[in-house]
Amino acid sequence: MTVTTLAKPDYDVLNVLALKKMADATAIAAVTGMPAGDVEGRLESLSGGGFAVVAGGAALPTDEAEPALAATAAEVYAPVRADGDVLALVERFETTNAQFLTAMSSWQQVEVGGRKVTNDHADAAYDEKVITRIERLVGRLEPLIGALAGHDARFSLYSTRFATALEAIDTGDHDLVSAPTRDSVHNIWFEFHEDLLRTLGRERAE
Repeated sequence: MTVTTLAKPDYDVLNVLALKKMADATAIAAVTGMPAGDVEGRLESLSGGGFAVVAGGAALPTDEAEPALAATAAEVYAPVRADGDVLALVERFETTNAQFLTAMSSWQQVEVGGRKVTNDHADAAYDEKVITRIERLVGRLEPLIGALAGHDARFSLYSTRFATALEAIDTGDHDLVSAPTRDSVHNIWFEFHEDLLRTLGRERAE
C-alpha cells in the first residue's frame, strides 16, 4: 500500500494538529508561525485529502494522518536522522526528559507524613524551587532545539513558546506550569517530545 507524502506546509499544519489532537486555525497558526488564513486553507486541503476533519471551527486528524506524517518525516528529516550532533543531543534529552517528569510530579504533588498528596500551592518557597528546577531543565533543551532549527527553522518556535510561558510564570501566572488547556510548559514539552520522536522516526519508550 502506497502512503501519501505531504507538501512541507501541509506537514507542518497536520503535525501540529496531530500533536494537539484537536485545534482550530488560530491555535495552529500560533505554533507554526503561519497566518491563520493560510492555515485554514491548508486544513481545507488536508480535509479534502482525508487527513483531517474540520467541523465547528475546529479540526481533528483522521486515521490517515499518522502514516502520511511518518512517510513525510522520513523524507524531509533524513538529514536530521543522519546528523551525529543532533543524535548525541537527543541521547542527553532522554535524561533531561526523565528529570522534567520528576519535576512536574513535584509540582503536582508534595510529600506529607510520608504520603504523596496534591500540592495546594500554599508553600510559595517550595513552588519557587520547583519552578527554578523546571526553568533550568527547559534551558537544557536549547542546544537540541538549536540543532534541530539548523535543519528546519520551525523548531525555533519552541524556544519562543517556552520563553513566553516562563516569562508569564515569573510574573505570577503559575497556571502556565502545567495547565492542560493553555500553552503551558508541560504542554509545550509534551508536544516537543512527540514532535522529536516523529522527526527521528522513533517510538515513545514505555
